[in-house]
Amino acid sequence: MNAIACRAVAQAGLVAATASLDDEGPWPLLQVAGWLTTAAGLMVEAALREAALA
Repeated sequence: MNAIACRAVAQAGLVAATASLDDEGPWPLLQVAGWLTTAAGLMVEAALREAALA
């Protein structure tokens, strides 16, 4: 689960770096927000699963 969240954060960083070089408008920044939301959601899910097993 953590590997997926780390990949989501890495993807967000990549999109943010390329978005800063583009003049395409808000779409790339929405992708960044989506990837970071995915990473946060995965980490919360992992914590809840861990707590349920404890």
